[in-house]
Amino acid sequence: RDESFIDQQVHAMLEQLRLPVSPVADDATLVRRLYLDLTGRLPTREQARSYLVDKNPAKRELLIDQLLKSPQATDYWTLYFAKLLRIRSQPKDSIGAKTYHTWLHRRIQDGTSYAEMVRELLTAMGDSHQSGPANFFRAAGDPRARAELVSELFMGVRLRCANCHDHPLDRWTQDDYHGLAAILAPLQVGRMISFKAGAEVTHPRTGEAAQPRIPGTRFLPTARTGREALADWLIAPENPYFARSVVNRLWKKLMGRGLVEPVNDMRATNPATHPALLDALGTEFRQHGYSWRYIVRTIVSSEAYARSALTLPENRADDRFYSHALVRPLEPEVLMDALVDVTGVPHRYADLPLGTRAVTLFDSRLPSPELDILGRCSREESCEEGTLASTTGGLTRKLHLVNGELINRKIGHQQGYLNQLLGSRLSREQIVERLYLACFSRDPT
Repeated sequence: RDESFIDQQVHAMLEQLRLPVSPVADDATLVRRLYLDLTGRLPTREQARSYLVDKNPAKRELLIDQLLKSPQATDYWTLYFAKLLRIRSQPKDSIGAKTYHTWLHRRIQDGTSYAEMVRELLTAMGDSHQSGPANFFRAAGDPRARAELVSELFMGVRLRCANCHDHPLDRWTQDDYHGLAAILAPLQVGRMISFKAGAEVTHPRTGEAAQPRIPGTRFLPTARTGREALADWLIAPENPYFARSVVNRLWKKLMGRGLVEPVNDMRATNPATHPALLDALGTEFRQHGYSWRYIVRTIVSSEAYARSALTLPENRADDRFYSHALVRPLEPEVLMDALVDVTGVPHRYADLPLGTRAVTLFDSRLPSPELDILGRCSREESCEEGTLASTTGGLTRKLHLVNGELINRKIGHQQGYLNQLLGSRLSREQIVERLYLACFSRDPT
């Protein structure tokens, strides 16, 4: 098939660096990777076997489309964006978080344009128990924290570096930082989100009230329509930040590393590894109605995505040019659901029905020692700090995965899958084969 624009850009860089590429991963690796990346769930034995025996040369593209349309994909990508938006219950109030999560799930299910979702988030008002997006600014404290949240999430830039002085490594000034905070200062944020005229922030350089300002662009006469003006500017096709910040995050999600890293620190002095590729992905995102699903499909259809993680002697040190797949740890929620699937022992979270999947939990503050052991993010701050190496968990997690109660309880459960197999007439070899297919989507060697 024709080489995609992703592969053209990645190959051009690899040739320039004289880095050889690892081969495309085998079908067993790919079917497992696609299910986990698109639905957050392992393929069943039947699904894996079906893919492995399918001779259709277009089977990968067909599977990608099938998975992206599935209810499991809606659940899983709701979790992804919920972490990004830091959806969590507020003190003595979980109703707002549930309303917010339900709104997000519906928007993901309906295929709503991401630009439209962001406009709703920035401009919402009213009762946060009734309006999902009205909860957005509850994730941040004061006007300055709100400005930092908006700039990092929707521009991919750390505007906070311009709080006390102009940004030393970028174009942002104190006027930009405090001007954005001034747009958001009149918001009264509690259960009700309302506008309070006259609220302001003090510019530390002048000691006067900061004038509302669209970052790097223009001052506004008043903050009353500032959020609408901010949303208009942010999602306009000519905006240089919004599209690139979204596709950079999606690239990291699927490839293990952002084209710009960290993903919330995009600036001229922190260039992309593949600048033309980042621009091209941003253009595709805009031209296809700001559809995150389209970008995900484009990335996972590429050869760069499909490469084996097995390295060659010459590309072993490569950690950013995609000569081989980067090994990515499973997220705590995905790992917990995988343990349930392969052991056949459902899990109970708080007072929710037995068998509720971890990826569908709407509140990161729901008590779960198991998810805490596996390293779930509290969503108090960004869940995307750090690089690949720092997301593999601490010693507690490693010990539990090697030989801890978390897994052993499920393995030894009387009604579990293993006990069913041991009680059947299958040989030990057949039992091992079934377990390998359930865990790794392949036969043992």
